[in-house]
Amino acid sequence: MPPVEIGPGRNPLRAASDRRLSRIAGPSGLVIFGVTGDLSRKKLMPAVYDLANRGLLPPGFALVGFARREWDDQDFEKVVYEAVKQYARTPFDEDVWKQLREGVRFVQGEFDDDAAFDRLKSTLTELDETRGTMGNHAFYLSIPPKSFPQVTEQLKRSGLADPKDGEWRRVVIEKPFGSDLTTARELNDVVESVFPPDSVFRIDHYLGKETVQNILALRFANQLYEPIWNANYVDHVQITMAEDIGVGGRAGYYDGIGAARDVIQNHLLQLFALTAMEEPVSFDAADLRAEKEKVLSAVHLPADLSTATARGQYSAGWQGARRSSASSTRTG
Repeated sequence: MPPVEIGPGRNPLRAASDRRLSRIAGPSGLVIFGVTGDLSRKKLMPAVYDLANRGLLPPGFALVGFARREWDDQDFEKVVYEAVKQYARTPFDEDVWKQLREGVRFVQGEFDDDAAFDRLKSTLTELDETRGTMGNHAFYLSIPPKSFPQVTEQLKRSGLADPKDGEWRRVVIEKPFGSDLTTARELNDVVESVFPPDSVFRIDHYLGKETVQNILALRFANQLYEPIWNANYVDHVQITMAEDIGVGGRAGYYDGIGAARDVIQNHLLQLFALTAMEEPVSFDAADLRAEKEKVLSAVHLPADLSTATARGQYSAGWQGARRSSASSTRTG
């Protein structure tokens, strides 16, 4: 393989002779509910910029934030700019930013405010005309699960969930999804009463991490590890989640959700499934999910979880090189 020059957005494992075009999204808009939260500021908005910087967003693209803050479009634009400058993974390019900022809008309102969702619909209609988003919109619910039913019902009431011919609507749901199996099924019924199943994306952003994706390559494409990655040769596997960002401004979220439900029922179970599953027939979503389900269905929990688990409470500690108070560090 000839050497590859590594630059912004370049895949270092892709041969220079590979002339296949990257897949670029079609005209569309992204609406983020809960746009003032950590996830949006540190992950979502920088990721949108990175896509634009890599040339993977269409000219007809718009980014709309929905939150309670009394902001104008310019205020939200500043928030996006600061998030991009601080957290984007590709170098900042002023020309890319100028193109992206033209499609940035903000809608102020509460989830129970009919007028706010009517304003959102008017905003998206305006973007269809001025930015060429062509009626294609994805709604990212970066909000607590208890708000899912209210927001999806509002999208239905306002007509935002109903595309015309040739258009599409999609909803992206963040974890955690419900507090137990019963509430998860109830939430699922509510969401699918508004959006068809193939328009609902239950996302786990851990799966976008390169280290996580590399598990598949290490397991199934490595001739050294693939033959011995099984119970005959592996005694046990430990999965450690370590972070140094602390609770920060998420105390209210954790009080209602809890750290265990926030990461174990999704992130860590996904890592567990990728580590233990058999090689799927293909890496299409359905085949990959089938192998994950086999692993999870084979799990046997101990009768007394207290004998096999260790749990901790918030306490003071070190965060990076600084000593933190009890309210900003979690241990377990």
